[in-house]
Amino acid sequence: MRFSTFIRNNLAAIIADWDAFARTLLPAARTMSSAALRDHSREILLAISSDMERRQTEAQRSAKSMRMESDDTAPESAAATHGELRHLEGFDLLQLVGEFRAMRASVLALWRRSAMDMTGDAAIEEIIRFNEALDQALAESVDSYSARVDVSRDMFMAVLGHDLRGPLSGIAMTGLLLSKPAMSEESRLHAAARIGRASMAMNRLITDLLEFTRSRLGAGIPIEKSACELCRLCEEAVDAVRASHPETHVDLLTSGDLRIEADAPRLQQVLSNLLSNAIQHGDRCQPISLTVNGGPDDIVIRVANAGNPISPDALQVIFEPLVQAPSDVSDLDERSKTSLGLGLYIVREIVRGHDGDITVQSSADAGTEFSIRLPRRGA
Repeated sequence: MRFSTFIRNNLAAIIADWDAFARTLLPAARTMSSAALRDHSREILLAISSDMERRQTEAQRSAKSMRMESDDTAPESAAATHGELRHLEGFDLLQLVGEFRAMRASVLALWRRSAMDMTGDAAIEEIIRFNEALDQALAESVDSYSARVDVSRDMFMAVLGHDLRGPLSGIAMTGLLLSKPAMSEESRLHAAARIGRASMAMNRLITDLLEFTRSRLGAGIPIEKSACELCRLCEEAVDAVRASHPETHVDLLTSGDLRIEADAPRLQQVLSNLLSNAIQHGDRCQPISLTVNGGPDDIVIRVANAGNPISPDALQVIFEPLVQAPSDVSDLDERSKTSLGLGLYIVREIVRGHDGDITVQSSADAGTEFSIRLPRRGA
């Protein structure tokens, strides 16, 4: 039996190993369906098998090793599509390469354990052809993954510039308005309030960007814990939201002992980001609820809003930065309000810094709810 035929005959066992290994790479992968984790694995293995059976000269082998045989007119391969989807699902490049490394190890181990008589030069040639074909698939997957990363970064910078330009333009226009004579005191106060809101919006964007950069450099978000009263933090966060969005109704419900050892300014940032996210994506005509319950071992915070549900694909990557979830929206003004903000990523990192966890549920009937569990004492 040729090695390529062996791969076809053992697809189920190889794909099962692929599934099991992928679930160890990413926390979100543990809740993904087998169909999502195994996406295109069958097609990739069949393509590898077909490539192994294709005749090739030494010149063609050399060209393939140096990647000089690419055909720009050929349709996108299953491996390339797999790379794009893994970026969407929040896998990093090392995890993507790890999948192919696991595939290589699984296939070779199964082949070695099988009752095969092929030895010597023939076996070596089969292994060489298998490694060539798998490396080609890996290169295609990495190329498409890297292209998606570049697109996401470019879009992120465009959105950041767009979101900063909005409040900056508001400050500039209000400044011109304030320079006009005979302006009433009431109008002047309204103008000052607009400048204050625009400045706070810019400060929030810049703060999130700095926090993201710090965490990506490995420093993490610093957490300085002290005794604090979570009820007071919630009231302040709700008051701030009501002041900046007077048309939005926010219900605050608290119960139990809400005293905790935590970083109060960071938790204020968490509450502010979650409430802002609920305002931005929820139904403006429906109230937002902030519910906080203090139990004997932990405190649970829930922020819920009505509105369109979050798609399952977006739920997998909602806390990941620089990942653009699929959307039908193409206008930059609308896309900047959908999937590229850093707010939820910052929330997750702060919650993790408190040894807590955060989850999200979304449906058409129940709306969207973010739930945070904070232990009273750190791990």
